[in-house]
Amino acid sequence: MSNQIYEQGLYNRDQKEMFLKGLNLNTRAAYERVLNRAKILEEQFNKDLYDFNIYEIEKVIHYINPGTLSSVIAATSIIQNYIRWGIEQDLRADNLNPLDAIAGDHFYSKFIDSSNKTIFKKEEIDDITGGLVNFQDSAIVQCIFEGVVGKRYSEILNLRRQDINENANELTLTNEVSEKEQTTRKVTVSDDLINMLLKAANETIYYKNNGHPSENIKAPTANLMESDFVFRNVLLNTKGLDRADYHLIFRRLKKVAEWNKQPYLTGINIRNSGMLYMAYKLYEQSGKLSKPEIDSVCAQFNVQTLKNKQDYHTTRLRKDFLNVDKIKELYLEEE
Repeated sequence: MSNQIYEQGLYNRDQKEMFLKGLNLNTRAAYERVLNRAKILEEQFNKDLYDFNIYEIEKVIHYINPGTLSSVIAATSIIQNYIRWGIEQDLRADNLNPLDAIAGDHFYSKFIDSSNKTIFKKEEIDDITGGLVNFQDSAIVQCIFEGVVGKRYSEILNLRRQDINENANELTLTNEVSEKEQTTRKVTVSDDLINMLLKAANETIYYKNNGHPSENIKAPTANLMESDFVFRNVLLNTKGLDRADYHLIFRRLKKVAEWNKQPYLTGINIRNSGMLYMAYKLYEQSGKLSKPEIDSVCAQFNVQTLKNKQDYHTTRLRKDFLNVDKIKELYLEEE
């Protein structure tokens, strides 16, 4: 769905502005996204969202097209709060909020399109990386699958040859938290990733279009820049920059998704797939998926947890995919 929908404005703007008044910038932005999307249905039904019945509300949620359970819950909560406010302002025709009677994940789950494949089994990731002729491409996928990501892919882009300890299967990673702040950490990774990274670091030629260039391309290959960095730009159209920027990772991931006809093979979905696989291996060992297991997964993937509010970060992950049901669905269904 295009970003154009966010710009279509608010139905009954003055009323909506009264509701939005006083919200902080981030909260207001989240509320406006939902209310903007509701506008087309408000115009269709010729009434404000605060007067919608449950069937009309469901149409709004379907139209929003949320990708995860947590995004469904967030959108529903915003609609629920807006209707609640409408009742308090004596704007709604009755004093009943249709969403107050809805409880549990059963209602929310029906809005998720299960045909959109977003979680990939390890075997599928192996098939994808095995089908890539450039280790510059396959190592990126494997990095993300094993927890090497960082803000704007900085842990990947900052990786140098000397950061790879092949004897200990250990990587030293640098994450650019902000323009002025960097953090470093060490992670243990698989033999496969170590081998991919070493081969990617040694590559000097990049094969275009995964080794299948179109007939009108004059040169089927391009030279990679010489640098200590593992992941490098090709020499074409570059200005001699040493470290590549995050667009390099986005471009390569997009191409990998196209070659494999997997439109949802994105960085976040590869990461989530890797988190689930690690959770599965821990579940196999301990027979449970509780806080220690979840914390281990979050540590590997550099997902922060809060000590005093341990469920703050992990509840969303657990609802979306990091749970025993998903493990059974992907990895234990044949056992």
